[in-house]
Amino acid sequence: MTNRDPAVSTDRLIDSLVVELRPVAPFTVPARLTSGALVGAIVAMVLLFVFLGARPDLPLVAGTAAFWMKVAYTVATAAAALFVASRIARPGAPPSVVWILVVPVLLYLPVGIWELASTNPSDWGAMLLGHGWRHCTWIVVALSVPIYLGLWWAFKRLAPTQLALAGAVAGLCSAAVSAVVYCIHCPTDTAVFALAWYTLAFGIASGLGALAGTKLLRW
Repeated sequence: MTNRDPAVSTDRLIDSLVVELRPVAPFTVPARLTSGALVGAIVAMVLLFVFLGARPDLPLVAGTAAFWMKVAYTVATAAAALFVASRIARPGAPPSVVWILVVPVLLYLPVGIWELASTNPSDWGAMLLGHGWRHCTWIVVALSVPIYLGLWWAFKRLAPTQLALAGAVAGLCSAAVSAVVYCIHCPTDTAVFALAWYTLAFGIASGLGALAGTKLLRW
């Protein structure tokens, strides 16, 4: 019987495991996450039109700056979350990029402050509550579910190691994308309203996503 060198056997095992590996294209991860989010967004949009419909004055408000700034806030949040998700989807990725997630709200916050400063304090309550504030947050969270499932499908082919963080970012991204969809129906366009109720939905979805991520994103 011959004695085999354990180091040689280990080297051969490693070589056999990596011989078929090929470099991953640099945009593979973002493209997969974006695809999952888009499929979920299509489902969310269908649900929106079936159960809620578009706001009647959409063609009119589509020509206003307030409407497009609200849309820009949600799109920017979704884009930032997708960027962070594409980074933390890789094993051992540092969480240092998470700071990017606060950029959209910091950019939109001055608009809300300007609205308050240029409005009589007696009207602040109306700006904050708008129309449908009781339902806004929960509709955004509900519409985020198919988008989260799309992102879950994308993450299952990736290898995140920080599951709670990955789930939280996926939850934020899903809520931000659903908020973009909800803008078609939402009857209030003030920054104060969006910063309060949309951002609350983002936080709730992030928390729920973190809880789900520890279970669903295991690999």
